[in-house]
Amino acid sequence: MKKLIKVLLISILGLLLTAGIVLGVFIYKVTYGFPIYESDPPELPSEMADFSILLFNKTNGFRHGEAIEASTQALQEMARQGGWTIFTTENGAVFNTAQLRKFDMVIWNNVTGRVLKEDQKAAFKSYMENGGGFLGIHGAGDNSHHWEWYEKTLLGANFSHHTMNPQFQEATMHLQCDSTANFQCNGLGAVWQRSDEWYAFFENPASNGFEILYTVDENTFNPSGYIKFLAEDKDFGMGTSHPIVWYKELPGGGRTFYSALGHSAAHYKENQHLDMLKKAVLWVGNR
Repeated sequence: MKKLIKVLLISILGLLLTAGIVLGVFIYKVTYGFPIYESDPPELPSEMADFSILLFNKTNGFRHGEAIEASTQALQEMARQGGWTIFTTENGAVFNTAQLRKFDMVIWNNVTGRVLKEDQKAAFKSYMENGGGFLGIHGAGDNSHHWEWYEKTLLGANFSHHTMNPQFQEATMHLQCDSTANFQCNGLGAVWQRSDEWYAFFENPASNGFEILYTVDENTFNPSGYIKFLAEDKDFGMGTSHPIVWYKELPGGGRTFYSALGHSAAHYKENQHLDMLKKAVLWVGNR
């Protein structure tokens, strides 16, 4: 009997240790990612349309697999209807000066983790400073990138947490820009009720010169990201102004647009979400 109890205790201890290791690896991957870099750039299409988009789907951190697949299909269909070229890759070596200049804009589609080498970062930074376009979707705005220029210049806000109580909640969004004066919001709903995993940030990007497209009303959901023993200090929101979609024209003519929406595949079947993304693509690409 004592031997059996000993075996059971050892087994339980082993399971707890294994679970702890798995959880630790997962937390590290979500926060920092495991960097894997490419050196050989992909081959681009021999012919590209007048409006060409680089769709970048790489993840070295958490992977929103179903969302990436669904959004890729939606964006490719959008490109087909518009007669655009959209080149999809997870190869970070495409971020070189010669290839980037072939694209009117770059979409970071739920990109997470440290995905670019230093020379690739420099090429992307130069591209944006010389009139390039950037659209970031959902995970592209989390805290796994660890790149100050990217966070400050392209995103304009540092990610804190997302909702966890529960993770997915229905909430009400409010349009913040003048639909009669701004192409980006022309035709978009003034009030938009939907469910998502809602992101919260440490600062409001408006304080960094960004224009807010949509806010989400914290009176309609619980913004807390509290997790006992793991994230006990994430029990807060952003107050009366909780931005969730924003944009900015950069010095040098570049344009950046970020949407924290779109955690799940179903979000890329929402007509209003797709309409907003299309307007974002056209504005970022200076169409």
